[in-house]
Amino acid sequence: MYATKIDLEDILMKKVITYGTYDLFHIGHVRLLKRLSELGDHLTVCISTDEFNTIKGKSSIIPFEQRAEIVAACKYVDVVLPENGWDQKKSDIVDNHISVFAMGDDWAGTFDDLSEVCSVVYLARTEDISTTSLKSYMSNLQKDRVAAIKHIADNLIEKIKEL
Repeated sequence: MYATKIDLEDILMKKVITYGTYDLFHIGHVRLLKRLSELGDHLTVCISTDEFNTIKGKSSIIPFEQRAEIVAACKYVDVVLPENGWDQKKSDIVDNHISVFAMGDDWAGTFDDLSEVCSVVYLARTEDISTTSLKSYMSNLQKDRVAAIKHIADNLIEKIKEL
């Protein structure tokens, strides 16, 4: 059987793949996707589903479908796929003719076994921004609001007792 021109172009194209949750999409995500896209001709981003995040012990503020739509709208991204489990990476790479698997350097060494099917690259994270830091900031804001409301309520209770 002969490959069609489209199949040959698909195979010859330098394709990059990455995985992540992409919750609370921020400038760090944009910069990472830009650098990832510069590693090849085509970028596939696999986004952790809500069900897979539960298995990982994580939760997202933004549901999977919306996270996928946000990432797909980014000009650096060609394809978005769901990430349903840890074990799909190798088959994704083979099935999609991937040349480069890339992740943030916080995962350095974790996926080196994939070098049997493609190049493995770990990129530095954007400094001073992360989804974790944003969630922490929002949580602290919430705690501050609750503390302020409690203070107001305590003052009101004292004023009522004085009456």
